[in-house]
Amino acid sequence: MATQTIRFDVKQILGKVDAIEKQLIPRAARLAANRAAFDATVALKQEAQNKFMQTVPYTLRSFRYNKPEQINNKTLRASVFISQDRSKGNAPSDYLAPQIYGGSAFRTRFQRGLENAETYIGRDSTPILRKSEIMVPVTKMRASTYSVIMGQLRGTSKPKDKRYFYMGEKSVRKSGYKRGIYLRKNKKLTFVLKQIDMPSFTGKFNFFKVAEDTVRESFNRNLLKEIGR
Repeated sequence: MATQTIRFDVKQILGKVDAIEKQLIPRAARLAANRAAFDATVALKQEAQNKFMQTVPYTLRSFRYNKPEQINNKTLRASVFISQDRSKGNAPSDYLAPQIYGGSAFRTRFQRGLENAETYIGRDSTPILRKSEIMVPVTKMRASTYSVIMGQLRGTSKPKDKRYFYMGEKSVRKSGYKRGIYLRKNKKLTFVLKQIDMPSFTGKFNFFKVAEDTVRESFNRNLLKEIGR
């Protein structure tokens, strides 16, 4: 993922300082940098909720920061970033990248699994998805729900109630339903995942601009506050 550097010159921000303020600068700069990085993560979470129709906690938690570290006698460095953790299958930095830079949607582990013929236990073992298609949630879904759906589609789990199943082209042709995955619970059907052509994004999530604007405003404000101006 690309990076962007924002530099601050404390002397330029403060101008002329007296002897007491000079002693306060190192601590004030560290506190201001820490607060600026934290404020950027808060602003990014809000931006995500404003831009995206559905934001799960896993995505909102992916906006993180590193506390300021001393690089040399005159330089502190803090950072704001999107998590690259893949412990749950998909790194937020991967699936948010098309929203930042533009391009085709990231194919998650769940999407790739639906391209596997073994996933759909049908008469002809036809894969649910082609590489030019994707499943998008109709309503908010927990990350664990995708594993449940995959298990049921593969036949490793067969509950009597709360059953997920796929309806493809043949099934929906005359029924009026849409292609995708449904949940059958208490004899009622709920549409949970819609099958669509692979979408492309134009980069509507302004990660760098939101982070930079927030960091600049917060650092300047908090530096002056810590100095006592």
